[in-house]
Amino acid sequence: MLCDPAIADAHFDRVRVWEDELWRLSAVLRGPVPGFAHLEPRRHIPHITDLDGAEAATFGPVLARVTRALRDATGAELTYACVFGDHVAHLHVNLAPHRAGDALQGGPGLLAPEAAEAPPQVHAATADAVRRLLGG
Repeated sequence: MLCDPAIADAHFDRVRVWEDELWRLSAVLRGPVPGFAHLEPRRHIPHITDLDGAEAATFGPVLARVTRALRDATGAELTYACVFGDHVAHLHVNLAPHRAGDALQGGPGLLAPEAAEAPPQVHAATADAVRRLLGG
């Protein structure tokens, strides 16, 4: 569904608020979070790990620009940016402006209450592996 913007727009009751040759931003017009939006590449890209070329080069600047606009338009303190790709193989960044006292929990509220802490050595090994992969 997300691969066809017209179908996704109708399903999520959203409207296009900005686009360029590579990216589009659509605002959802219902739900508990005013300004909730989807940032998507115009070209089909399954997951964030598949970004390359021009989309990869512009992702950071575009993400910064649209999250700032959502924050400013809603008077929010910040804008959460989340990518969940396990249900739909089409890259979309869920953007949610957040104000104190709104419906968003943030922080540890994103985790299952019964979630156990991962062992410190697993965290350290993961950080080391990422450092090695990035040449740091």
